[in-house]
Formats: sequence, structure tokens, C-alpha cells
Amino acid sequence: MRVKELFEQRASVRKYKEEKVPKDVLMEVINTARLAPSAVNLQPWKIYIVTEGETKEKLNKAYPKDWFKQAPGVAVICGLENENWIRKDGRNYLMCDVTILADYFVLAATEAGLGTCYVGAFDENIVKDTLNLKNEDPVLLITFGYPDDSVKKKEKKRKPVDEITELM
Repeated sequence: MRVKELFEQRASVRKYKEEKVPKDVLMEVINTARLAPSAVNLQPWKIYIVTEGETKEKLNKAYPKDWFKQAPGVAVICGLENENWIRKDGRNYLMCDVTILADYFVLAATEAGLGTCYVGAFDENIVKDTLNLKNEDPVLLITFGYPDDSVKKKEKKRKPVDEITELM
């Protein structure tokens, strides 16, 4: 698949089949995501994959929406505090690095036939308590699973190129 086709195919999915994602498919997604670049190649991140049991039940409370609970899995994308690059002027690149990793995860999942949805509006304390995080900052939750075929894809609305670009 060409990159542009992959970008066009990616969409936020909020309805999934009950089918579990096989471990080999999930590991291929993670293996691809870890190729993401990071500032000074420090790779200041960790991915927690939550698919079932008590941990999933507790994590569901961090974003108590029915569609979130229905997702077969959630990737918790964390930044490792004090392991990231900070530019001389104080600019901290942790959020940037972790977001790139999340994008690679989502695009690799899309290529594998999975649907995903970024979630940023979650209760950080519940996530930290659920996963017993100390020096890890949960930046994004990403639901994943096989998309329910009954959901129609929405047309992507994007600003025109000339509105977001300055050619100099």
C-alpha cells in the first residue's frame, strides 16, 4: 500500500467487532511502531497493551464511554520522563516524540486491517493507578480492534493547502 493510500484509509473508529486481535498481528504493529524517530534517538517511550481482565475494567473508568469499553484493546502510549531530549532553550521534546510513536502505531495498525481511535480526554490518575506508573507520563490512549463493517466511513474534512502552507 502506498503511504498516501494508508493516510486516506486511516480513520477514527468507535465501533469494533468482538474479535480479538491475534498476538502476532499486534506484535507486528508494535514492531513497526518502534521504528518511529525521536529526538537524539532517545526513544523515551513505553507502550502498555491492555486487552482484558481486571486491568481493562479499571482502565475503562479513565474514559467511561461505551464505545471505549467495547474496544478489544487499548494501547497506553507513555513518555518516559527524564529520558527525553530537552533543547538548549528548554524546549521539551517528550510530547513530540511520543506523538510520533503513536502515529506510527496507528498507521501500522491501519495497514494491518485494524481500526484505531486516539483518546486524549482521559483521567490520567486512573491510568497511572491502574498501570502503577511512576516516571511514565500517559500521553495518549489508542483503542484498537477490527472495525465493525456496519459503520460507514466519513469523508475527511481538511483545510485547503493554501490555508495551511506558506511557500517562500
